[in-house]
Order: sequence, then C-alpha cells, then structure tokens
Amino acid sequence: MQGLIPAVQQVFPESEHRFCVRHLYQNFQEHFKGENLKNQLWACARSSSVQQWNINMEAMKVLDSDAHAWLEKMPPNTWVRAFFSTFPKCDILLNNSCEVFNKYILDARELPILSMLERIKGQLITRFYNKQKEVNDNWTGPVCPKIRKKLLKNSDYANLCYVMPSGKGIFQVQCKGVDYNVDICNKTCDCRRWDLTGIPCNHAVACLRHERIPAEEVLPICYSTKTFSKVYGFNIMPCADKNSWEKTNGPKVLPPVYEKKVGRPPKSRRKQPHEVQGKDGPKMSRHGVIITCSWCKGQHHNRAGCSLRKLGVNPIAHSNPNPVIDENVLDDEPVITQVIVLPHTCSHSVTNAFIISYMHAF
Repeated sequence: MQGLIPAVQQVFPESEHRFCVRHLYQNFQEHFKGENLKNQLWACARSSSVQQWNINMEAMKVLDSDAHAWLEKMPPNTWVRAFFSTFPKCDILLNNSCEVFNKYILDARELPILSMLERIKGQLITRFYNKQKEVNDNWTGPVCPKIRKKLLKNSDYANLCYVMPSGKGIFQVQCKGVDYNVDICNKTCDCRRWDLTGIPCNHAVACLRHERIPAEEVLPICYSTKTFSKVYGFNIMPCADKNSWEKTNGPKVLPPVYEKKVGRPPKSRRKQPHEVQGKDGPKMSRHGVIITCSWCKGQHHNRAGCSLRKLGVNPIAHSNPNPVIDENVLDDEPVITQVIVLPHTCSHSVTNAFIISYMHAF
C-alpha cells in the first residue's frame, strides 16, 4: 500500500484514487475494536457533505480520541464521500466490482493461460447474450431498473420535505429540521448526493415536483436503457478449434515453473471474524477468552484435558482447600498403601502407573 499510492499518483496524475472502506476498516479494527467504533467509521465515510463529516468526526472523537487521530491521518478525499469528485457520478465506497469479477473467473484462473482465456471468453459470450435478451424481454421504460428503484425510494422520502421557491431554479428545502439549497438548473444540492451520483436526492425530487418536472428527465444518459444496450450491443464471435489454428514459426511458449506449496491452495478469501454471519448475526471471536473446566472448575483447560478427571479424582473433594480433620486421628501413624494397576485392567494411558494414596487408620 505504501508504494501503490505514490505509483498511482505518478502514473495517473489526473485520476482520482479512492480506498475501499472495508479494507480500511480491517486496518482500523486491529487497533480499535468495538461495534460502536465500526458504525461511526462507516458514518464518517458515508458523510456526503463537509458539515456532516465534521459532526461525525466529532462523535468519533468523543468515542475514542486515538481512533479520531488515526482517521485524521488518512486523506479524506480517498475514503469520505464529502470530498469525492462529482465528475465520475459514482459514490461507491467498496471495490465490490473487482471482488465480483475475481469470483466470476475463479475456476478459469486454475487453468493454463490459453485455456483460461478461452474459458473467460466463453463466459463473456454468454453474459453479453443474456444482457441483450434481458433488456429486450424484461426491461420497460427509459431508465434502468435499479436506478428507477433508487429514484422511487427518494420520491418516498421527498414527502417529508417542505419546498420554498426562490426563483431561477433555486429552492430552499426544509427536511427534518435542516435547510438545504437546491439548484435544479445546475443539478446541485447542499447534501451533495445529487452531485455525486447524478440521481436526484429527496430534496431535488421535491423541487422537481413543485415545477412539474419528471425526475427521469434530469437523470444522466449513462443511466438510460439506451446506453445499457449500447454497452452490451456488440457480440463476441467464437473462435475455431485450436486443432485448426495455423502453425507459425514463433518461439515455443513454455508454462511457468511450478512450485508445489504445502497444503491445499485456497480458493476463497479468508473472511474476518466480524464478516462471518450466524443465524443471530455476526459471530463474535473467542480470542482472549479464558476457558474453564466443567469437571474441576479450573482455568486454562477443558474437561477433555483435565488431569484430575483422567485420574478419577473427585473434583468436590479436591477443590476443598480446608478439609475438616478430626483431632483424635492426628496422633495415629499414617498407613501407606501402594496400588499397582495391571495392564489388562486399565486403558493404555495409565498402564504401569502407580497410584499412592495416604489413608489414616481408625
């Protein structure tokens, strides 16, 4: 990571470099643990305006000042929506696109280079055909279904907004006790959600309703079904079988040197403890928990490894540190008895063992 950041700045000086917040949280939780800090970190990352980011960072400082100092060292334009550029029309905080593609070609990655490329090409041929069929058979309207769903959700939230027009396409919107300035001509809002994604926020939808303008008309063209059809409009032609390929006099391509590693090669990403989902939510880690034996109530071992249980010692009598002793018996000489356990009368674990017990004579 230390070399990747300056490399991206040097090779792509005009591009915007963002971090995946999920991987950022992996580094964060190594020093600062807890569900409250996790939720507050995501609240800071989802802040779409600078004012909201400052409020969330102050809340993080109240929870843990060291965590606040750790986050302040990270450039905010790499992980906070409030500092993202509005040009790409993308506010994604994760690199799920890369994760999905790696999962998509997981089986093909195990093959040799030519077979891998043929497998990936076959998958893309099928994908392009399915997308073309999906648009023609299932989609209706000028907007893609997922974008329409987001727009309908913002339309529901727009019912809570009170609009006051100012003129020239500028409005003041009151929502949950907060005032926002909306400019429908420049397609901007103080919350910056419209600026970042191009999808009108609930404040913008309320203003568009006031002017009797359909929200679909102000969407960028990249969200239209027409653009989607152009992306998947061309077809990938299949190639002939490799037995019919023309032979050339080029150098022979040899496979890389294979080094067999110990163990089975992993195919799936190792998940963090907080990512493992159980029936009641994320499973909590048992790291740092001191186990207690159910037999002798001792610590740092369980019932299966209890030495007293293996010797057949009663845990109740063994756990009594101050037994009651009859003073009349103290003057008697102790009788030492030695019991030899024969091999055929016990298990292999106690073969040839000698158990010495001290008993007082009555």
